[in-house]
Amino acid sequence: MSVVSVAEARHAMYRQQVLNAAEIEFGKAGFADTRMDAIAATAGLSLATVYKTFAGKGEIWDALHKDRMDALLASVEGSGDEGQSGLDRLLASVAAVARFLADNPAYLELNIRVGGWASSYHQAHGVQRSVWSAGIDMLAAGIQHAVDVDRLPAIRPQIGAAMVVSALQAWLTDWVVQERDRDIDAVIDEMQQHLRWMLAGSR
Repeated sequence: MSVVSVAEARHAMYRQQVLNAAEIEFGKAGFADTRMDAIAATAGLSLATVYKTFAGKGEIWDALHKDRMDALLASVEGSGDEGQSGLDRLLASVAAVARFLADNPAYLELNIRVGGWASSYHQAHGVQRSVWSAGIDMLAAGIQHAVDVDRLPAIRPQIGAAMVVSALQAWLTDWVVQERDRDIDAVIDEMQQHLRWMLAGSR
């Protein structure tokens, strides 16, 4: 193994340590109040090593959200079935998002702390803002498709998307507050039933 590849492997390892630690610290204190030395301590690295890996807190924040969103989108792309109705495919995507967040508890708690998923994503920092905006747009497209294909009651796609995100926030926040008192599949089933009723009425 060359010296360059060893250096690259070390950098990749430090990068992951910093992101994992930052996810925990941002979840505790939010973006503004998280200190770089706290991230370094949680990562088990010197502050100098953290700064050699990332230029600053904003860069860490952006890298964290980009990495997590790439992974989330990959999980959503594998959900649903071509033979499903538009609404069923939408609900399968929502379930995939919920499972991803449940499987990444530190990232879920970070997002719960930030709050306002549907209503104030425009106040988010850096890449987080574009990530949330893209997520809302993707859901809005799914809502419009379900309305067109399944002839659901008409609703402004952005409002429907906000309803979906609000449901995710409400159910997952309650699940965390209740100390994950039931299986995530039960939470998802309940949330999907509620969304089906809101979007399709009695169908």
